[in-house]
Amino acid sequence: MFFRKRKRPTRPHFVSIGAGENQVPLITEASRLGFHVITVDRNPLAPGGKLGNLKIIESIENHAEIYRHLQEALIYGDMAGVLTKSYGSAVRTACYIAERTGRPLVPFRRVDDFIDKKRMKAVLSRAGIDTPEFMTIERGLPRKKADRLGYPLVVKPVTGHAKKDVRLVANQRELEAALEGKKGNGSEFIIERYSEGSELIAAGIVFRGTFHLASLSDKTLSPAPFFVDIMHSTPSRFEHLHDRIRALGQRIADEFEVNVSPLIMEIIVGQGGELSLIETVPEFGGEFIPDLLIPESTGYRFIHETIRAATNTGFTPPSFRAKRAVVVRYITGLKGRLLSFNRRPRNVPGLVAWKMFRQEGAELPEKAATNHDRVGVVIARGRNREAALEAAERAIGELDIRLQE
Repeated sequence: MFFRKRKRPTRPHFVSIGAGENQVPLITEASRLGFHVITVDRNPLAPGGKLGNLKIIESIENHAEIYRHLQEALIYGDMAGVLTKSYGSAVRTACYIAERTGRPLVPFRRVDDFIDKKRMKAVLSRAGIDTPEFMTIERGLPRKKADRLGYPLVVKPVTGHAKKDVRLVANQRELEAALEGKKGNGSEFIIERYSEGSELIAAGIVFRGTFHLASLSDKTLSPAPFFVDIMHSTPSRFEHLHDRIRALGQRIADEFEVNVSPLIMEIIVGQGGELSLIETVPEFGGEFIPDLLIPESTGYRFIHETIRAATNTGFTPPSFRAKRAVVVRYITGLKGRLLSFNRRPRNVPGLVAWKMFRQEGAELPEKAATNHDRVGVVIARGRNREAALEAAERAIGELDIRLQE
């Protein structure tokens, strides 16, 4: 651990738990808001570290050590707030630091109720919040226990992210094969009844215990058996459910005792309009939703306002008006070795941003089993969803991705 110090700061401190690439939008926005940014990451060369004012070199999992280092470092002023744009352990650490410094996010004693899916499902069930019927299962358990739920079933690890090891199984044989393929991830898994319907992402901010819904976006998934996100689009077909979804977010904030936090909900909308909550997390979420989709579609600066909420410096709630259609279109289904792609595509009207996740020479799988298997992404906007998607497809064509099969 070491610190990189500059001249004595006169600005309030803001702490970013993590300094990797995903943290850069959070660190950049905190700096724009005038905070003296302290970054925490075990990698001294993490890209976000050079954007802050002071670095703490420490694993994001070591919350007690990080707090001790902050006590040593914060000799010139008080800490205004702390956040992370990551998940899991980083969220746990952010909540610990926030609680110890008088800027509570999710109570530290409750944060694992989100991180552990078994505990999260138990809270939802006790609260009477509709979620797919589930149970935990271990390898070698009698098949009758799983059979009670009925097939098809969704299998997922008790903890995890990016859809890793999440898949649909149609029978006992497929269930056993799925569990056998997860030897490195412990022996306990969640299995839940598969829910038919349309999936959407609800993103909002909890401020002083009140949930504010900022965006609804429809999710398109890869074909079974995997659950890879391949597109997010807005405005959602379910904008008319805004009030019900906002009320659901408030129930979650109440049940988990959330004070301040971004909040993401994955929801299935049934054919009759019924809502079933798949998962919820006190995170910004990925898929470029907080960074680009929300500000481009609504004009609401989601990360900016979450920092204001966490630092109590003038939070402005969202008005929830989708002004433009936006799609986040992932590139998948390319099999072979990536030979080349155009690093300078022509300016396609409506193109917001693009990024390739793989470099030349990478072997690409035909089917993406997790979100990490995707090749790249294009974000585009248009007068409606069809126009936005057309712009995204044109941009993908401009990338001129070439493969060797």
